[in-house]
Amino acid sequence: MYLRIFSFLSLPLFCWAVQCYSGSQLQVIECPALSCIKQTLGFDTVRYCDGTGVSSICQTYRIFETCESIPNLGFICCCSGNLCNSSITSPYIVTLIASFLFLFYRFN
Repeated sequence: MYLRIFSFLSLPLFCWAVQCYSGSQLQVIECPALSCIKQTLGFDTVRYCDGTGVSSICQTYRIFETCESIPNLGFICCCSGNLCNSSITSPYIVTLIASFLFLFYRFN
């Protein structure tokens, strides 16, 4: 009986897990945190899961679904969707490029 109640109550915890890219080979991993990070410092870019609690970079610097330049850490992007820390920094870049091409060809 108690096991069923515990299983039912812990179900949202499993549903809230997010998958992130990690490592140089862009491995897909299940994250204990709710955010993925893409961090660029100089020419190096790394992708990983955010920490939890006080070790959370996204919470510490209040970066949610956006990117910020943080001194000594570089350019940090935090996001909460599955595999959101891919090579494209913004989901709007495709729309922006398509709009530009449409306007370019329409008026030329």
